[in-house]
Amino acid sequence: MAKKTLVRNQDQFLVRLPEGMRDRIKAKADRAGMSMNEAVVWCLEQYFPAPATLEDRVDALAKAVAALKRGSDLEAQIDEIVDEIDTTLREVAEGKIPASKSFRQKVIDKVEEWDMDELEAANERPFDDDTYRVHSYTPPSDDPAIPFEDPFDDNPKPKD
Repeated sequence: MAKKTLVRNQDQFLVRLPEGMRDRIKAKADRAGMSMNEAVVWCLEQYFPAPATLEDRVDALAKAVAALKRGSDLEAQIDEIVDEIDTTLREVAEGKIPASKSFRQKVIDKVEEWDMDELEAANERPFDDDTYRVHSYTPPSDDPAIPFEDPFDDNPKPKD
């Protein structure tokens, strides 16, 4: 069984909640068999996960390739692997995934080259809607017909 960190050794953060939210958190936490703290930490982990290591990403890619060899929807699986490779390399370039300085610089150079190629290709299609990606934060609506736009989404949807 994993050893829990002592409470006194953990970071603390005071949060002011809007009226009624504490009761909603308590009700959901109780239904899930969690403490309120566990429920809030779980929610925060969904939006702010710990950064993956390069080793974690390589392991995930190896599993994806193994699944690809066994799978049937090859196009979707290949797209998923390509996206994972792109995300991993960009996070190495941004320093989000630790890597040696020389490797990181090689990745930065390659990502910049790819971005320039993509920009040049986009300039060849000046009226392509995919070229223009604009995002602005809109607070969630109470109307369920209006979709929620995640303000933390790294890949915002293009505006119509």
